[in-house]
Amino acid sequence: MKSILLVDDDTISNFLNRKTLERMGFVNDIHTALNGKQAIDLFNEYYIGAKALPDIILLDLNMPIMDGFGFLDAFRSLDLPGKDHVKIIIVSSSVSPQDIARAKHSGASQYLSKPVNEQTLRRALEMCEEAA
Repeated sequence: MKSILLVDDDTISNFLNRKTLERMGFVNDIHTALNGKQAIDLFNEYYIGAKALPDIILLDLNMPIMDGFGFLDAFRSLDLPGKDHVKIIIVSSSVSPQDIARAKHSGASQYLSKPVNEQTLRRALEMCEEAA
C-alpha cells in the first residue's frame, strides 16, 4: 500500500484519480494540493513528521500560482530525507514533446496524458514499483 499526493488545480481530476486509486486498492493514504505551492507547503508537514512522505506524486503541469515545472524545481531543492525515493508521475493534458522532455529532465519518472484510465494508471504505478 502506498501514500500518494495528487497535485492538480482541477478538483474533478483529483476526485476521479482518488476514486480510481481507491478502487484499485493500491493506496492507503491520499493527500491533495491544488497547485505546486500548496504541494511544497505540504512538504513542511512531511519534514516535521506530521505526515508520512508520499511514495508517489501525480502532478499536473498547468496550474495557477506554481505550475508543475515550478514544483519540480522547488522539489529538487528541498533538503528532505527520503525525497529521492518519491516517484513523480506527470498527469497532464499537454502532449507537447518539449513538455515531456522537460518533465523527464526535471525528475519525473513517467508522463501520462489526461484523461487517465485505470489501466494506464495501474501500469504507471507498477512501473514505479519496479523502479523502486
